[in-house]
Amino acid sequence: MDDDVDLSLLPDELRRLAPLIERYAESDDVARGELLEHASDGELQELTAAPGASWPAINAFLDAHAAGEPGPLQDVALALDSFSQAALEARFVLDARA
Repeated sequence: MDDDVDLSLLPDELRRLAPLIERYAESDDVARGELLEHASDGELQELTAAPGASWPAINAFLDAHAAGEPGPLQDVALALDSFSQAALEARFVLDARA
């Protein structure tokens, strides 16, 4: 994730995800895959569970800002989107390890 992304712009209900977004918001598919492959089972389980009931808030933020005007909110939305991809893909990595 780009160090210039200001995760304090996340809505209150998503701010608890900031540490995981910082760690797993990788837009490059290959790099994200490698990041997940090197994560422990516990880390992947945490990543998979973290969004939990926040999926509607995640999707609302993405709908409002991902394709919007370039700027800080779009940067946060793109990081959140990459995190979301990682959270979904983490389940597949865990299943493959089982």
